[in-house]
Amino acid sequence: MTANERYLAWIATGGTIAGSGTGHTYTAGALPAELLCTRWGLNSPLPLRSITPYQIDSKEATPHHWRRLRDAVAAAIADPACAAVVITHGTDTLEESAALLALTLAPDRPIVLTGAMRPADDPASDGPANWHLASTVALDPTTPPGVYVAFAGALYPALGVRKMATTETAAFAAVAAGRDNLSQPLVQTSADPARAPLPWPDPWPHVALLPCTALDDPAALTTAVAQGSRGAVLLCTGHGSLPRRWEGPVVDATARGVAVVRASRCPLGPVLPHPIDASLGTWPAGRLSAAQARVALALVTAAADPRTLWYQIAQP
Repeated sequence: MTANERYLAWIATGGTIAGSGTGHTYTAGALPAELLCTRWGLNSPLPLRSITPYQIDSKEATPHHWRRLRDAVAAAIADPACAAVVITHGTDTLEESAALLALTLAPDRPIVLTGAMRPADDPASDGPANWHLASTVALDPTTPPGVYVAFAGALYPALGVRKMATTETAAFAAVAAGRDNLSQPLVQTSADPARAPLPWPDPWPHVALLPCTALDDPAALTTAVAQGSRGAVLLCTGHGSLPRRWEGPVVDATARGVAVVRASRCPLGPVLPHPIDASLGTWPAGRLSAAQARVALALVTAAADPRTLWYQIAQP
């Protein structure tokens, strides 16, 4: 490959798609991208350039890993010869990484994350098909710039995607409609609207994730605020329904300037604005899963007008 030749950047971070072993007893992230490329016989219309910022089981991810991933993607898209980016990633925290990239970058070309539910050594591994889907979408001239997740024959915008299954290969879904028929063009509205990228927080602020059901004590929120949490995501029932016993601690938290988001333990569907938000000072999670809401909240807390920014990010 010559210096100015266009290429597809493959950022490999490990995960099940690079797993060694079979069944449920395998080592995630054990196989390097170069070995997978040879084993799968990948046939890309453009030359591949692989980058490995780290190689882990994604359940081990920390903000330190996210920063390295974000920097690797930023470096790739800063190269005019890079046509698009494919990221192979573990499924356990793929939705967090997708949200992080969508919020901290303003890419002028497609960035597509994918992974697998079956390790590379499994004879029925879904990794090669998912990689092919991701690379096809990334290099498709009809795909608008933005961050996406390609998985099991479907394409989703990054914000709103969430892992839905523990073992099924069709593991992801999203609040916003994806593209499940690649013969149809991806409509512009499926990509996240353009906005200025959010700055990287340093240090990364603590945002609590608190279950909010029959067995949960609202004193957990009071404790989190006392310990310095900048925000809290409440994992509520139904449509972000908040038990009355939580209302006092929530009002106390929001009065102290702590952002409190109502999310839902339901796997699908948005949490829309409700009159309770005005009275308690809470924010609805919108299209975001609780996991994505936690990442987004950490990023917006330092903004000049975090509430307005939140509604721009979270809107379904």
